Amino acid sequence: MKCSFLGNQRFLCALIILITCGLCSAAVGSAKPKSEELSISSKCSADLANKLDLKTQDIKLVNIESAVWPNTALGIPEVGKVYAQVQTPGKRLYFQAKGHYFIYTTSDKAFKYGGPLTAWAYSMLYLKPVANEPNLNSDLYQCSLIGTNNMPLASGVSEYYPQENGKIIFTRRTSRSSFDLLYVDAKEPGKEKELYSAFCLGAAAFSRNQDQWAAFVRPRLAYEWTIVVGRTDGDSSKAVTLQLPEDKRPENIAWSGDDLIIMIKDDNGSSVYSTNPAAESPAWKKIGIYDFPGHNKFLLNKSESLEINEIKKDDKPGAEVARVWFTGDKNVVATIADFKMKGYDILGPYAFLWGEKDSRDAAYSVDIGSGLTISAYPGAGTIKPFNYPPYKSPVPAQEKMEELSNKQSGSTE
Repeated sequence: MKCSFLGNQRFLCALIILITCGLCSAAVGSAKPKSEELSISSKCSADLANKLDLKTQDIKLVNIESAVWPNTALGIPEVGKVYAQVQTPGKRLYFQAKGHYFIYTTSDKAFKYGGPLTAWAYSMLYLKPVANEPNLNSDLYQCSLIGTNNMPLASGVSEYYPQENGKIIFTRRTSRSSFDLLYVDAKEPGKEKELYSAFCLGAAAFSRNQDQWAAFVRPRLAYEWTIVVGRTDGDSSKAVTLQLPEDKRPENIAWSGDDLIIMIKDDNGSSVYSTNPAAESPAWKKIGIYDFPGHNKFLLNKSESLEINEIKKDDKPGAEVARVWFTGDKNVVATIADFKMKGYDILGPYAFLWGEKDSRDAAYSVDIGSGLTISAYPGAGTIKPFNYPPYKSPVPAQEKMEELSNKQSGSTE
């Protein structure tokens, strides 16, 4: 799989403009730092230098913003920890090092590392098993790329499929012979909406406008797999059923404009088909496998592609992220040792890998350009990347970022 990466561009642009337009000026930052602010910023600077294996003089403080945190987690709560629920005055500190911007959150005496600023435009999803759940469903959580700010999004989840704009389609097993298809919006945790029910359900996807959904459906035991296309408003009576071409097995599904694209397989491998489900007589047309949306996401440009491979080091499993030129020359971006990789994908400017390390579920986000690596241990399985910010991020809301960016841009004119 190979392709060009596009992340949450609007959000990222706001972050970068806000910083690079002179964050250290009084127009955006606080008043002149007090001695206690200098003390806490020095501790943050030393902590970042240690994490990046740099000298403290290589760390530059570029801005300080006042903040009032809702509790003593300082905007970055860690999984399994309990915090005093009292409003806590503090700061956001922005540092520059190794070509990246980093965020720290503080109170008068404590601080929290927030990682690279750009990482807060994205998040990850994971399933947390529920003890003694009769249908083996789990709870669906979202957390930051550093493994903090976890938030339960939905309960009773069997499998899930992240979509654009914060939506997640998921299946719920209701009995041995029944599944429900639902979705939830990350902006509204817990507000699940039903779409369909069937004997068995496979991969599902929303259309570009998110007013339609499509899913692989097996209506009853001993029946063949089909595809059902329905409306997001939940009116299942308007759903349309399409037969799979050539009696193949379902693999993946996506939309490209008004066309529905499916990847199906048989004993000879995978193939891709396209149709317009709104046509009077929808007919499947076989297309190239590279025409499946996102299939070429690992092609960085006309000359380079990204490769993520399992490796062996000292007889232990590991993973390697490399940029490979069309000539075959390889530039290894990052190596993750003692890591059993289960899957990988592209998430904005990051290569996102998930698997196990030290018998724990783990995820790594590797900056494709610099090799800067972020590790997280969400403590549950079935991890997937999510092109959407974490719930209650310590980074200012997108609208606020854009407001500050516009003010800063105006001040430089």
